Amino acid sequence: MKTPKEVLYEAIKDHLIIYLKSGKLSLFTFLNKLNLNIHRIEDLLRIHFLLKSEVRDFVLNLPSMLRKLKVSTILSEETNHVQVKGQINWQKTLIRRFNQNCKDSTLLCCNQTNKLYSTKENLVLKEFVRVLYETIFLDIGMERFTKFEWYEKGKEINKIVKELYEKNSYLSKIDLNHAKITDRMIEMVSKHRNNLYSQAAKLLREYRRVVRLDLEEEEIKNLFEKTFIEVADESTLFELYWIIRILRDNASDEKLFVVDGKNNKIAMWEDEVFEYHLYHNVSNLKDIMFKVGFEEVEDVDNEYFKRYTNARKMAKQLALCIFGNRDISDDSFWSGRPDILIEIRNKDNGELVKLVIGEVKYTTDREYMVEGLCQLLEYIYFVKQNGKYLFNNQKNRVELQGILFVDNIEFIPLEKNYWIKIYTPHSSKVILCPKNQLNKCSHCYFSNIGI
Repeated sequence: MKTPKEVLYEAIKDHLIIYLKSGKLSLFTFLNKLNLNIHRIEDLLRIHFLLKSEVRDFVLNLPSMLRKLKVSTILSEETNHVQVKGQINWQKTLIRRFNQNCKDSTLLCCNQTNKLYSTKENLVLKEFVRVLYETIFLDIGMERFTKFEWYEKGKEINKIVKELYEKNSYLSKIDLNHAKITDRMIEMVSKHRNNLYSQAAKLLREYRRVVRLDLEEEEIKNLFEKTFIEVADESTLFELYWIIRILRDNASDEKLFVVDGKNNKIAMWEDEVFEYHLYHNVSNLKDIMFKVGFEEVEDVDNEYFKRYTNARKMAKQLALCIFGNRDISDDSFWSGRPDILIEIRNKDNGELVKLVIGEVKYTTDREYMVEGLCQLLEYIYFVKQNGKYLFNNQKNRVELQGILFVDNIEFIPLEKNYWIKIYTPHSSKVILCPKNQLNKCSHCYFSNIGI
């Protein structure tokens, strides 16, 4: 049986919380792999806030609560001739006539009551509804999540927020354009006796706290348990699990990077001799490439291989015709994207001395495990540095190691010094290489197995 998501999370939560609380851990590549168009930790935090039960309950009750919307009034005085607007103030009318023209019976002073909508209470309320509206419809697009169980009553919530923000006659008269909603204002309104305003202020205060990541350890734990763990698929979580395991078992004083999708670098650490650079879901780096072009295989004199190559070319041409100019795939015979890549470089000159390639398969199935092993070996056989293959290249001084990460599955372990490693969640430690023992570690050499 596969390891449940909750068990995977339990095994790494302490380090995960430390990384997230420090503001250093980026989940870009993991969120991106979910195909949910959630690319930033800020978006995940906003979803986390929206899924809170108190937010859901407030939104569902908001239409009925809006009937209690407070409208302030201001009293103004207006002088008219003949036309009466409001209640006539006879005392001021007589005084005005005496001072101006006592014979003018058309001159009237009237008291007018004007409604004032943009009170601080209403501004805070409107600001909170605006935050919900932008989160749901503009910034994240929560409509596409209504079919998922974790977005409880999502259709109803979306409908209420949309109608209130776009069509409600009261809220439309509250002008936010020239208002600055300060934390002090929110704090004042949170003490209001009207539940509508106090709840809106407290939730808006909570929203600002969440997106600032001003969270206690238990709250961060809930963030991942209640949001990321529910949103994430098992395979993506399994990759995050192994990233944390690698860092926990090998890194010291690691520096983590805010991943922007360009190079997907997760972390860097060092020892006395080497620098270690950890990447997730990366295809090409500055001098490392996982790609074989058609031009490299066109002259192969083998009927099967010629037909296979032509089939690949035809598939790409047909895909272009079917989907137009959309980028279906790159123009290559083969390309790869390892789940995990670790560069080990010399601290003195930056020279690459070892490359660790990892493939992650969330499986207990032997056939799927073998498929992962095949993919891992493809990465090793086809990886290039500066356009030249690394594997079995006599001039190559870069050592290669392959790691296959799988779930709980029975297999015969490879010999201790083999250059391919297989790890399961029951493995005690993920060992990249003994500290400061590169060039001495026998599992790094292909010559030991006669390749």
